[in-house]
Amino acid sequence: MKDLSRPGIIVLGIVLGAFLGGSFAWLASSRSEDGNETTLASLGPSDYFQLGISVLTLARQFGAMIQKSREI
Repeated sequence: MKDLSRPGIIVLGIVLGAFLGGSFAWLASSRSEDGNETTLASLGPSDYFQLGISVLTLARQFGAMIQKSREI
């Protein structure tokens, strides 16, 4: 990763983000086993809240990793 230029890292992030987003969309569009509604429709507000907290936690951990690598 240290050999990549800034634009290369950004392109890599875009590609990985698109792959991850596509994977989430594919999982969310799958049908539940007991009916015709999508799995996404069966989620409640607490599930979305938990997902949001998890995304913020992941961003905080990523920021801490970046900060740690700059100190070395």
